Amino acid sequence: MRILLVGNAHHNLHGDRYYNPEAKLANGFVRNGHSVYFFSPKDVARASTILRSSRIGQKSSNLAFLETVRVYKPDIIVFIHSVNITNESFGEAKRILPNVRIVQICVDPLFRVKNQSVLDRRADFVDATFITTAGEALSRYSRPHGAVAFLPNWVDAAIETGRAFERTDQLNDVFFAARVHVGEYDQDPRLIFPLALEADDGVSIAYHGINGRPSLQGAPFYENIVKCRMGLNLNADRDGDQSVPADPKLRYLYNSDRIAQLMGCGLLTISTRANQLFELFEEGREMVFADSKEELLEVVHRFQRDDAARRMIAQAGWRKSHQEFSVDLVTRYIEEVSFGKALSHAYQWPTRLW
Repeated sequence: MRILLVGNAHHNLHGDRYYNPEAKLANGFVRNGHSVYFFSPKDVARASTILRSSRIGQKSSNLAFLETVRVYKPDIIVFIHSVNITNESFGEAKRILPNVRIVQICVDPLFRVKNQSVLDRRADFVDATFITTAGEALSRYSRPHGAVAFLPNWVDAAIETGRAFERTDQLNDVFFAARVHVGEYDQDPRLIFPLALEADDGVSIAYHGINGRPSLQGAPFYENIVKCRMGLNLNADRDGDQSVPADPKLRYLYNSDRIAQLMGCGLLTISTRANQLFELFEEGREMVFADSKEELLEVVHRFQRDDAARRMIAQAGWRKSHQEFSVDLVTRYIEEVSFGKALSHAYQWPTRLW
């Protein structure tokens, strides 16, 4: 099968985001035996203008997309967000190839209004929608002709190659990387949790992207992950500077791809219980949880004292991630749902279609 994958390849960053979700999907589809052509609308748009502007180059990007459809003749077009490609262009792709399946994937928080707007705008013409949030909130995007399904964050064995559970010589106890702005809202765990650990003289934490520290990208990202024993898996819970968390229905099982990076590299992963991730990973056996600074400190100190337990739980989480949440399985699931096929695997995530 020929798959046209439409997403941001970040060619302008020279490999800085080589592990982004689109790149992993391409790897999974290829390993499943398909031909994949990766079309990057923003990069095409930037290359078409002297000013290197993706906005100014949008028309050129849409024309290039349609020419790619004519030349490559994909069986399915899979796109992640890709706001540069207009609904009119997707409609023209359907006119050129009446039997092509068009599938959208949303990997960002469902509680953000801008993501809801994109999904609403695309829902009427896509054949399937996949969202990294589960549950009844997906029903909003359901249409008679298009199924809506949950997707877990996917692990790629070619990218998540670390095995931190095999090591005892790490430089730091805890790893955390994010892009969090001080003052977005009070008591953001993505800020207060790592800073609470830093304030503890007995804990060594390596954090990036918060409190004025630069973010970590490219190969150094994965090189630094495995220098730590444990990793904080913390997510946003509201849109912008809203004073209260979003409706739990809009956060059910949501997670950024941080969870795949940490667990896929064999760190003992620490999450909050807010998104009910314990339904995917068994608490105390494959993942550990902490909902307050006090509980977090207790968890970290406990596994400092018992490194054998740290390694055992981290290995179990790593194994579950690679066996049941691999991008190979996720892309197989995308194919099966998009074409209305019977499921070929007992997928370890909610498979209800909306």
